[in-house]
Amino acid sequence: MATGHRPNVRLRALLTETGWTGQQLAGAVNDLGVEAGVTLRYGRAAVAHWLAGMRPRSPVPDLVAEALSRRLGRSLTAAEIGLSRPDREPRDPAGADVGGAAWWEADALAGLVELHAGPRPGRRRVLEECVYNLAALTVPGWADATVAAVTAGGGRDPAPRIGAPQVEAAAAMAQVFSYTDTAFGGGQARRALSGYLAVDVVPWLRCRMSSTTRRRMLSIAAELTYLCGFMCFDEQLHGAAQRYYQAALKLAAENGDAVGYAVTLRALSVQAYTLGHHRHALDLAEAALSGVPGAIEPGTRAFLHGQAAVAAAASRSECRAALTHLRAAEHHLDHAVATTGTGAETVGAYHQASLAHQHAAVLTALEDRPAAVEALTTSIRHRPATERRARALTSATLAGLYLDQGHLEQAAATWHTFLDDYPHLSSGRTRAALATLKARLRPYQRNTLARGVLQRAATM
Repeated sequence: MATGHRPNVRLRALLTETGWTGQQLAGAVNDLGVEAGVTLRYGRAAVAHWLAGMRPRSPVPDLVAEALSRRLGRSLTAAEIGLSRPDREPRDPAGADVGGAAWWEADALAGLVELHAGPRPGRRRVLEECVYNLAALTVPGWADATVAAVTAGGGRDPAPRIGAPQVEAAAAMAQVFSYTDTAFGGGQARRALSGYLAVDVVPWLRCRMSSTTRRRMLSIAAELTYLCGFMCFDEQLHGAAQRYYQAALKLAAENGDAVGYAVTLRALSVQAYTLGHHRHALDLAEAALSGVPGAIEPGTRAFLHGQAAVAAAASRSECRAALTHLRAAEHHLDHAVATTGTGAETVGAYHQASLAHQHAAVLTALEDRPAAVEALTTSIRHRPATERRARALTSATLAGLYLDQGHLEQAAATWHTFLDDYPHLSSGRTRAALATLKARLRPYQRNTLARGVLQRAATM
């Protein structure tokens, strides 16, 4: 075993410090693989090989470092645990390899180019190598962000000059990508958007332009970057999604866009909540609200309060705060103008269906499942026809709640609704929902209704 390798004394010392066995470390790494969109099945034998000096391929060294970081409560890198391989492994995109809050010092535009997984000799798929980093959820507040924003280039001779045509083209593309994502899932155009950012938008941002044009281009670039992050999130590539969100934060900060910054903080909160990091989710949601100006659109403010309600409810000890945020979201949405959710909003569409869905999340956390069922039913009823993925995911959640309450007939009918939408979607979240459907209905396969759903699901 590991002949010719030196024992990894750093990793052994850290493993001893955690109090973990080799099997426990392997299990933690396997769990983190889910966040990176990769399936891992390591056991104690693999850890023994690492301790003996073998180095696994990327992204495993970063996953091991992240597992140890979370256990010990301090940020560690692959180099610090003795698993770095600088001669062979690529640098983590967007400067994320430094860990902690230092990602803020990286060049946002260089990161967008690096994240584009174009064909390169000898290179593994870049997005799948990104590791979701809890320490990197330490984000500057809005006042600090505007001071520390890393410049995104531009205005340099002899760079060509751009103007309104390029801005209009980027805005039109943002609408196309947004509609495609909502109706067909993040997997449908994620690679195309990644390429558009790296090949078209980044070079434009390095060009000379008027200050007005630059503000508009930065705003659209931040929206496109946010949208690419959300597509990665939908595909369950959480490390990559985090990198895109970080880049969107930096672009918003450079542009002096407090609302765009807050909306991206909200996206990071949604991601942390989805991954079970509820305290971080609440901190991010509250930071999003604290940094916005008083004069923002009421629909946007409702959008932010809704996520704060969900994050607070998940924290259990913040139930009163959850209900307060929920009431605030209702109040602001009632005063919102033109929040129809028809697809006109590239980022931050919010309407009655969204609010009802968040009602359901809060009620589920408070263990009021009958009321949650009613809220999800309302959400589906009000969901715009263009929002196919949201409708599918809501239907899957509703079916699970019906089954929790022993209502197999309603669960089966609702899962059929999910399966109606499923073939149109390229989405990691809907694929996961399909797997959950099969797992939950398998014990009932002797039932005619359940068997019908399972047979249909098997053809998907």
